[in-house]
Amino acid sequence: MKKIISFLRQNILVIVISFSLGGFAGYKVLESLGIAFLINSIPIPEGSIADKDAFLETLPEGKPLVQKELIPVENKAKNIILLISDGMSLTQVSSYRLLKGGPNERIAVDTFPVSGIVLTHSQDAIVTDSASSATAFSTGKKTNNGALGLDQDNQILENFTEKIDKHGYVSSLISTSEITHATPAAYASHVDLRWKTDEISLQMMDSDVMTILGGGRHFFIPEEMGGKRSDEVNLLEEIESSHTILMKKSDMDNFDHSNKGKVVGLFADEALRDAETPDNHSLEPTSSEMLEFALKRSEQFTSNGCKGFFVMVEGSQVDWAGHANNLDYLKREMQDFDEAVKTALDFAKNNQETLVIATADHETGGLLIEPATPTNYTSPEVKFSFNTGIGYGSHTGVPVPVYAYGPGSENFTGTLDNTDIYYAMVEALDLASRDESCVN
Repeated sequence: MKKIISFLRQNILVIVISFSLGGFAGYKVLESLGIAFLINSIPIPEGSIADKDAFLETLPEGKPLVQKELIPVENKAKNIILLISDGMSLTQVSSYRLLKGGPNERIAVDTFPVSGIVLTHSQDAIVTDSASSATAFSTGKKTNNGALGLDQDNQILENFTEKIDKHGYVSSLISTSEITHATPAAYASHVDLRWKTDEISLQMMDSDVMTILGGGRHFFIPEEMGGKRSDEVNLLEEIESSHTILMKKSDMDNFDHSNKGKVVGLFADEALRDAETPDNHSLEPTSSEMLEFALKRSEQFTSNGCKGFFVMVEGSQVDWAGHANNLDYLKREMQDFDEAVKTALDFAKNNQETLVIATADHETGGLLIEPATPTNYTSPEVKFSFNTGIGYGSHTGVPVPVYAYGPGSENFTGTLDNTDIYYAMVEALDLASRDESCVN
């Protein structure tokens, strides 16, 4: 007995280590078996996405909307570049970042010093559409889904380009969809339904916006000529005397920037990069190239007496990728938007009088980033899934991010309503003095 006790005393450290290692190994085996059991036990139905758990709730009426209190901007911006990625929330940003270069990759919006979140509901719905959200950005007022530049009673709202035109600023609108689409239209038209593209195009061409670039030739040509106008007006022909019309990327490259007249770029029959017209893609500019053109043109105006400029750039088709549940489409459109954001930031860093804002109007598709296998969080693989409908994804009511750089960026922090974007931009500019239009 004494020999046993002596042996234990002499080898106690070895015994403890052996028991510990054995226990740890046993724990890991049990853990592995437990995870396997959990995975195999999770019921995964074979139904469609319509069978997912859902809870319908009637929400309280709530309180009246209160405008976010602004920080007075002493160092005013001379210029504003607003970039709107239609359909983008944090999962779209995160997905593109991961797909581009993995978890430690950084994209253009990650370099902004200021960020916040934006609530997106419209006047008549928790889930907004692009028309009402763009109207909130452009006027500071809520409106009903489908309306552009009008309030809930169909009264005209002064939009941002109209407001700043009276103070000597020049404006440009850029979109990767048709230029008559909801977001650009909210800055240059007033109609009760976003589908009234005949009216929208007429109003946009009659507006004081000096540069409008994107797709949409068919919305300027009557149906009998192969277009989509039902009013029989050949608007493309009518604006030849009032606008310089650009039809392909090379027209931008060869443009004479001493020309101070209105410019409209119609680089595709409908949207840019349309899958049905691949032969036209080489003739179409990217968002970054259109932005560079608008910036060069804007600087020409400011050197000839304009007080400053505003450029709105819409990455329209991130939204369409969400509707289509197409990850490759999303990646392509996020890359195009990311390059435009970088172009805007590079300009602002060389011009310290420029405020750059990057945001979105709403999220589309209910995009999620999940482990490839349920409860297995150690795999390098991830699953990207759209969760609002198979092949017909819809908008969601989740907040979207906002990023800001430059004079006035201090008002884009915390939680904002989408109407607050308008008031923060107004505060950033010097609109106190009574100037006059610099383009009439």
